[in-house]
Amino acid sequence: MSQEPPIENALSLEELSDVLAEATGTTREEIERGAEELEIAPPSEATVVDRD
Repeated sequence: MSQEPPIENALSLEELSDVLAEATGTTREEIERGAEELEIAPPSEATVVDRD
């Protein structure tokens, strides 16, 4: 499986947390705590599911 090169203008995790916090009216810390509670795994550890 090939990996795509990183996108040059991609948001960092901190920037993404800030954007989500602003959009939801919460803080970055609340966003990050929520993500930890969901146990979101990095894409490199994701399970690939073939739906065909």
